[in-house]
Amino acid sequence: MDMTSLQLRHGAEPFLLDGGAVGCVCTHGFTAAPDEMLWLGEYLHARGLTVYAPRLAGHGTDPDMMRRQHWADWYEGVLDGIALLRARCRKVFAVGLSMGGLLSLLAASNGQVDGAVILAAPLRVDEPLLPFAPIVKHFRRYTRKTDWPGKLDEQIREAQRMMGREVYGRLAYDVIPTASAWQLYRLMRVVRRRLDAITVPLLLIYSLKDGTVPYDNLATITDNVRSRDLVVHTLEQSDHVISQDVEREIVFEQVWQFLAARLD
Repeated sequence: MDMTSLQLRHGAEPFLLDGGAVGCVCTHGFTAAPDEMLWLGEYLHARGLTVYAPRLAGHGTDPDMMRRQHWADWYEGVLDGIALLRARCRKVFAVGLSMGGLLSLLAASNGQVDGAVILAAPLRVDEPLLPFAPIVKHFRRYTRKTDWPGKLDEQIREAQRMMGREVYGRLAYDVIPTASAWQLYRLMRVVRRRLDAITVPLLLIYSLKDGTVPYDNLATITDNVRSRDLVVHTLEQSDHVISQDVEREIVFEQVWQFLAARLD
């Protein structure tokens, strides 16, 4: 790969929406980009919050760049976002989708945030070959996504048209770097071991029809964290990317209600 020609994909830019004294670091998921948190971020910003969405290392550019990253590189991106908002906000919450939710849980376990919103974060997935990724990566560098771009892309394009936005659909890689899958697996193990260190307020939103992250991941979190302020919401129709799927407005409202009750 020619690093000198590396560019951000259109729509993959991190974004900062300046608002009030309470901030949210909104972190996207595995192989995706900040764009999948944009609608939620705008919703929260319209209600007075400051929102920052980092672009995790290797995302939104080229899969060859992503496969070179360690999970700690992704976590550093979240820590940068928290530091950015700490400099301008009196409270900072982590809001993360999927792998972004894992990173948000890790930040919560380390006392970095005042609370966290976890959207469909995977503590485990139904992929028996995942633990063998360090071996597989030597003869299969990438796995093409079988559901790409899928029904969600059509829904996003329709929503973009209705909002009067540029229509470019779902923004994520169409392949999964095997080395990156191994880093995700390692991150899941790290976060599982850290759950009992989490004491801050938590909102957990998972969907019964999530085809990527089994619903019982929710119980893994609730059974192991030590947060006394714990709110759970179950979706019934959405697949995995709940920040952009059919119940996204419910997600937005649940997130706002949780944060609004904890602004002071």
